[in-house]
Amino acid sequence: MYSRDEVKALTDKVLTMTKADAAEVEFSGGERSATRFANSNVTANMVQFDQSLTLTVYAGNKSASSTTREFDDDTLKEMVEDAQKKLQAARDNPEALPLIAGPQDYLPVDAALPNMVDFSPADRGKMVKASLDICQKKGVIGSGYIPKNYLTTCTANSKGLFAYYQSAEAGFILTCRTNAGDGSGWAGITGARDISQIDAAHFTEVAADKATRSVKPRAIEPGRYTVILEPRANARFLSLMMGLFNARTAEGPVGNYFSGKQPGTTKVGEKLFSDAITIKSDVGNAVLRQTPIGTDGLAAKPVIWVDKGVLKNLFYDRAWAKRQNKDASATSTNMSLVMEGTDTTMEQMIKSTKRGLIVTFFWYIRPVDNLTLLNTGMTRDGLFLIENGEVVGPVQNFRWNMSPLVGYSNVTAIGQPVPIHTGESYDGPGTALVPPVRIDDFYMTSVSPAV
Repeated sequence: MYSRDEVKALTDKVLTMTKADAAEVEFSGGERSATRFANSNVTANMVQFDQSLTLTVYAGNKSASSTTREFDDDTLKEMVEDAQKKLQAARDNPEALPLIAGPQDYLPVDAALPNMVDFSPADRGKMVKASLDICQKKGVIGSGYIPKNYLTTCTANSKGLFAYYQSAEAGFILTCRTNAGDGSGWAGITGARDISQIDAAHFTEVAADKATRSVKPRAIEPGRYTVILEPRANARFLSLMMGLFNARTAEGPVGNYFSGKQPGTTKVGEKLFSDAITIKSDVGNAVLRQTPIGTDGLAAKPVIWVDKGVLKNLFYDRAWAKRQNKDASATSTNMSLVMEGTDTTMEQMIKSTKRGLIVTFFWYIRPVDNLTLLNTGMTRDGLFLIENGEVVGPVQNFRWNMSPLVGYSNVTAIGQPVPIHTGESYDGPGTALVPPVRIDDFYMTSVSPAV
């Protein structure tokens, strides 16, 4: 679908039609599909095919854009004329930057494996049936989501840039509830680029077992606990501070939380987190297989943001880099994101914990203080108490208040990374490799009614 040669011919045609000083064409097209199931029944099977082409034309510091979803010659001509007409009325942009010139040397990434490209609604149906058979056997109700995207994107310009990328990915997300609604468990994976990564039976066993084990939770007092955040919970926690590595943010008040310095004085080389924390953009990662095309079409390269707790790099967009007299970053902090882990298993982390909580899921996270990155949220879908290295049973859910700046300074163990989405949704950009982590003194502020 949308081969490199096909897209190149299309973008070349549009650029040839354009008479502006400079022009850029952005192409997007492909399949977005998904299967939803709830109450142990398939509720929706969706398939959408879409395509779009956006032309931006430039004259000095002015620019204007026009978009179409039809690619016949007459429609393309109308789009070009519309963009050029808008350009005549455009205002100057004092921060306008020149287009990236010439071809870029992108890392090779094979992100559209045949087994994922061919992952069909029928295949998803078989996956749902296998999952629901296990749910029925376990006596729980399964509700889930299996997204699949097969997309092609490209940016080309009149200065010789041609940035083409094609990818296919899917996920499997499942929540199991007991028939009485008094127990819940979650398991899943997102952003999988190889169908062999999705073991629906395994995820169903995990979610169903959590649901049945979470019934009749023990009441314990709010307070500060050692917590083991499973990958999904840790991914959400990690997402709360990713803006910290943006130079616009890190050189301002938020970045100076630990040091107490004046805004603009946080420097690369400062120790911010526990020695266990290393965060990087591993462009070309063989599991993530994410785009090697960086900001504005530049070639992205691997970057270490935090190395053993020490801030190593900041992201400078082109406009901010120009203002600060710095080199612009080709790699943004959300590209091929990896929090490094170890070979430590969850079982080993539990065994070495004297007293603590296993957290499956964070829900309804909201900011409390943007200056310190303090956030609040709730646990749900399985919260279990550890005593003397053993899981002794479920406990009632909590509301928590914590900043990732503090939490990641108190990490005492870290496990094996898995692909999981960092945001609230489960498809689109945002999948990272994230491990479970053990954090001391995590503040559970009050009891939550969540299941």
